[in-house]
Amino acid sequence: MKELDDIHVNCGSPKFHRRKDLTVEIRLYIAFMALLCNKWGIITSMAKKYAVSRTFVYMLQSQMNNAIEDSFYLGSMPSKKELIMEEKTKSLEYSLLLRLEGKCSIPAISGILKKMGIKNASVGTISQNLNQIGKYLPDTFHVNKGDILYVCLAADEMYSYSTPILITVEPVSTAILRIELAQSRKTQDWINHFNKLRENGIEVILVVSDEGQGICSASGSAFPGINRQPDTFHAISHRLGKWVNTLERSAYAAIEDEYHCLEVFESAKTEKVIQKRMDAYFEAKTNTDKAISLYEIYKFLYHCIIDNLQVFDKQGNPRNRKNAEQDIRIALDYMIGLPVNKIKKDINTIYNLLDELLGYLDTARKTVCTLTERGIQPDIVLNLR
Repeated sequence: MKELDDIHVNCGSPKFHRRKDLTVEIRLYIAFMALLCNKWGIITSMAKKYAVSRTFVYMLQSQMNNAIEDSFYLGSMPSKKELIMEEKTKSLEYSLLLRLEGKCSIPAISGILKKMGIKNASVGTISQNLNQIGKYLPDTFHVNKGDILYVCLAADEMYSYSTPILITVEPVSTAILRIELAQSRKTQDWINHFNKLRENGIEVILVVSDEGQGICSASGSAFPGINRQPDTFHAISHRLGKWVNTLERSAYAAIEDEYHCLEVFESAKTEKVIQKRMDAYFEAKTNTDKAISLYEIYKFLYHCIIDNLQVFDKQGNPRNRKNAEQDIRIALDYMIGLPVNKIKKDINTIYNLLDELLGYLDTARKTVCTLTERGIQPDIVLNLR
């Protein structure tokens, strides 16, 4: 089962847990590694090693940094104005971190900053700061006059309440090429969106999107002759990944119910009540075992599928499309046999799309072969990942 950070949000209300397995020594080690180790990927590595979030690692890093500065700072005392600016800067940095990395809502950011003792943490202040930062950013990436930028384009929409926001990004760098608040997500809205990219010197050589009718129709009209790759995230990762979280929550709910039945059993007095509550406890324990087993089996199959979507295998070789498709179908066959009826519709949809979803594996293999034929050594090809 996945462990919790010290802060866990459940059903909209914050509950605080202090993990006993994260001792003071381990927390100090995480903080020192995050603060002093300049190795790329150290934050992600520490988060995975100790089953915590990246935000939690950054929090320990900040706390350690503040403690060191308080003890070893030798400069002159900052002025009142400098202290005010420092507080505003810290509030802004954490607001951006929690918004972009933590995907937190503005009220949640406000609550976390207040718990951390950071000033300028009201909902209004945070909202105003984020709006001001957003106003400095253009809605479309601009290429220097006379230049042309050729890109593979990933397009999708998100929502601000019920209003759609159309967004296109360059999938490798995740640079936002255009983002706009639109009235709808119909074909013409997407065509106008794509035309703005061309007007700013961006030429598209491949489109990646979900199966939305408007975006599919618009990509065919705006980019005639350009291939469209179905979005494996929406087609597979999103459809199946949401069930990982659902089954995890069900397992935790079953664990809580088991603990509750045990507590009730221990307070029983008469033999009849003891027997009744004992039966309820053993039933709850059986349900917990089933829920945990279902979650772990499903999660294993899900990661088997995700691993086969990677361009390179664990040996660094381009993944064989035929083998990947076969392994994914086997995992889907096992999934559809699990006692989760609602998931069968999603799995059948993936079956129908699978032939179109893995075309990028053939493209990657051909690209590596071409580079190798040009004299690029295999170890250099591997570094292209």
